[in-house]
Amino acid sequence: MDARELIDVIDAAEGRLKADTVFRNARIVDVYGHRVAKGSVAVRCGVIAGVMYEGRDDAEAYDADEVVDCEGRYLAPGLIDGHLHIESSNIRPAEYARMAATRGTTTAIADSHEIANVCGLDGLSFMIADARRAPIDIKFMMPSCVPALPDEQAGATITASDMRAFMADHPGEIFGLGEMMNLPGIFMADPETCERVAVGADTASRQVDGHAPMVMGRDLNAYAAAGVIADHESTVPEEALDKLSRGMYIMLREGTCSHDLENLAPLVLEDPARARRCCFATDDRAPSDALSQGMIDNACRLAVEMGIDPVTAISMATLSTAECFGLDHGIVPALERRGSIAPGKRADLLVLDDLTFSGAPHRVYAAGRLVAAEGDFVGEMSEPSAEAIRLEGLLRNSVKLPRLSLEAFSYGFRPGEPVIDVIPGNAITGMARPESDEGLCRIMLIERHGRGVAAQQAGADGEGPAGLGLVGSHLGRGWVRGYTIEGGAVASTIGHDSHNVCVVGDNPEDMLLAVESVGQGGHVLVRGGKVAARIPLPLGGLMSDASAEEVARQHDAFMAEARAAGILPPLDPIMGIIFLPLPVIPSLRIRPEGMFDVGTFSYAE
Repeated sequence: MDARELIDVIDAAEGRLKADTVFRNARIVDVYGHRVAKGSVAVRCGVIAGVMYEGRDDAEAYDADEVVDCEGRYLAPGLIDGHLHIESSNIRPAEYARMAATRGTTTAIADSHEIANVCGLDGLSFMIADARRAPIDIKFMMPSCVPALPDEQAGATITASDMRAFMADHPGEIFGLGEMMNLPGIFMADPETCERVAVGADTASRQVDGHAPMVMGRDLNAYAAAGVIADHESTVPEEALDKLSRGMYIMLREGTCSHDLENLAPLVLEDPARARRCCFATDDRAPSDALSQGMIDNACRLAVEMGIDPVTAISMATLSTAECFGLDHGIVPALERRGSIAPGKRADLLVLDDLTFSGAPHRVYAAGRLVAAEGDFVGEMSEPSAEAIRLEGLLRNSVKLPRLSLEAFSYGFRPGEPVIDVIPGNAITGMARPESDEGLCRIMLIERHGRGVAAQQAGADGEGPAGLGLVGSHLGRGWVRGYTIEGGAVASTIGHDSHNVCVVGDNPEDMLLAVESVGQGGHVLVRGGKVAARIPLPLGGLMSDASAEEVARQHDAFMAEARAAGILPPLDPIMGIIFLPLPVIPSLRIRPEGMFDVGTFSYAE
């Protein structure tokens, strides 16, 4: 906002100039005063110019070119998603924004380390360019851990110097430093890790986001001392309170894979004052869930159902997140200030029929412009720029798998060997050492960024059938318990965070076919020697080029086939597999080198 626009806002606030829009007959959700009060709101240049409360002010004081009669409905601030990976929604940023707007999310703090692990900083550039098409505000963090661990077999590496060079070439486009997952690097004060943390000071928010599952004691002190502001990995109130008491913000995560809100709600119910440092985040949210149940609005609904006061829930979804990232106040442009209905804040506004969040908002406004009505997107979406189209082309054809033989999938079980214990609804896994393979499935992780291909081309893949020599180098094999597929296999090019191809199945034949069928990206379900369901993801093997609704339909069909294959609730057949390679969440994971114990950061035998 320039000086001329600022003058206009001030003149509108004083009544010397007509507002662009006035919202009248509203019940305003006041997140500062923690109340609901009748009044009106005036907007000029996308900014709230004035708020008038009945009984104290003249609620009819402002005139405007457009008058919106709220007819006694609630007027709440636009919702803020404190942490998410757009790629995990399997749709591109512009499409995500269209979907999010219909559910009342007007600001999203996005960490694009998924596509960055595949395509490096070109992937981040694509996300930024594509997001510019949308009317809601998506703020991109700089991925801090590409790869997630220094020796991960990802598609790219981003150093601290790479980050600084990118930010110099893209001034103002990086909002903060994304979740710092390299816990050993922090605990050991690794120089490169500390250099990456220091990059956060040069971002727009000057904030460093966190990722600290089950961290406590001295390690937590070190983590907080590094300046990490928030964490979305707490799963129990005691863990969250540990972090709150060290000055961190807590994000109560409610996504598709991880459902932590119910477990963490007692933290706020026990003392509502803690809500000021508690936010909501989706982290990973499938379109089928987002469209049918909601996103941050879903978190608000669940919070209310669990007994959290509705105004408190809205405050957690708005003001708390804004304060966490420095968006509530300060000498920043007015269009950057948000999280409340107050003068000088961005006019991100929701018109709600009630405070139960049982459905999509009645109306959604982003910077004063109507973008959604009754769950339908009605905003404007610009055409992709030439640069966005160029960058999109770089994301295609990213899957480079080595040749594989059936023998590579045909391995036996060793009594007492480490087995991944799946915990449905939770990104955390257990480790078991059963004496038999009863109830187990095979799991394999196949490097897909070209290293295995290069080894084969160089004749360095060892003796034996094609691909078999890659075992323990570019092909990890093991066993999993709790992924209950019968007579089939599931394969995906999404395997957090390096995104090698993960496959789980109860027979080698279907596992091989599933891997061969992923093509240039996607989720594949094979049953009885035939492909039963597929979700194509050609953009980096992570995102579709279809609409959110089409991806949701594909997801629903996939789910139906998966349920028929014995993958029963509460296990999600997709989210339940794609986190199994993630080596920064306890306890047992699979890597291309083999089974990895996150607790000891060593390979399990």
